[in-house]
Amino acid sequence: MTNQANTSNKPERFSKENTEVFTIKEYIEINDLQQGMIIESENIHNPVLLFLHGGPGMPEYPIIKDDNLLLHEYFTVCYWDQRGSGMSFCPKEKEESLTFEQLIKDTVAVTKHLCEKFNKEKVYLFGHSWGTFLGIATVSKFPEYYHAYIGSGQLGNAVESEKETLRFLKDEAKKRKHKKVQEKLQNIIINQDYYKNKAYLKIRGKYVSEYGGGIKREGITNSALLKQYFLCKPYTLKEKINIFRGAMKVSGLMDTVSRNSLIDLAPKLNIPIYIFQGKFDYATTYNQAKIFFDQIEAPSKKFYTFEHSAHSPFLEEKELFYDILEKDVLSSLPQ
Repeated sequence: MTNQANTSNKPERFSKENTEVFTIKEYIEINDLQQGMIIESENIHNPVLLFLHGGPGMPEYPIIKDDNLLLHEYFTVCYWDQRGSGMSFCPKEKEESLTFEQLIKDTVAVTKHLCEKFNKEKVYLFGHSWGTFLGIATVSKFPEYYHAYIGSGQLGNAVESEKETLRFLKDEAKKRKHKKVQEKLQNIIINQDYYKNKAYLKIRGKYVSEYGGGIKREGITNSALLKQYFLCKPYTLKEKINIFRGAMKVSGLMDTVSRNSLIDLAPKLNIPIYIFQGKFDYATTYNQAKIFFDQIEAPSKKFYTFEHSAHSPFLEEKELFYDILEKDVLSSLPQ
């Protein structure tokens, strides 16, 4: 159950090209923890979409707003900060409560809240990066709450994906004659504990982006990311700081990701699947996303290759993304 508490629901109106966007920031109690979300819409009668951010622990609303993604033109969209992240960070929350099963329960509770709030029977679920792992697991167990699953930066087998990322880094370092990078990567071994190797993650974080396989094909600096987060108006200063505190606290969720192939957790879905994958994605590799898509069973499924994108095709090739939403995803909504 989700009992509303300490909400700030009065819509703020921002005029853009003569269109009013209703923005609601609210906090509700979800499974005994106050959690925050931002809801945006041009028309509250539109279908509802719940956006599951990546990380784990990295809310994406600041990035999405800075990039002017117009999801609110198609949906009433909810950007929920998952347990332990940003608006939902609680310093007293024990790390033992930040489990995969708990986050699935939270996702369902948020879904029920949105259905009740907007008088809907079902919502769309959009997962990005880590959010694809959480999203697939959720809809496989509770398909009755969802019209369809939409994934981008799709995870499948994380260890195999990471092996492909390492090969990409080595190949690019060789092409670019980055001898120091080659030396640092030479003895790296990818196994189920790869996410604990801080030295590797530091190299990975810098050079996957620099080599065009990160958040965007064009690359993005850490300073640019920090600017996006710290200039995001709906977040208080404390919540902005808590984004980064939370990202460190929820890192234990990677154990579930690294030790479980997603197809084993969810070999079949009972709802339609739409996957948007960048050809140059080396955060969650294109090849492993396609393998997962080919293996999973669903009443209908579609895989879209974004030829000029890396990890965030919905930001990198927006017009193609909007076109697919209109022609494929939303056209299948029961009238």
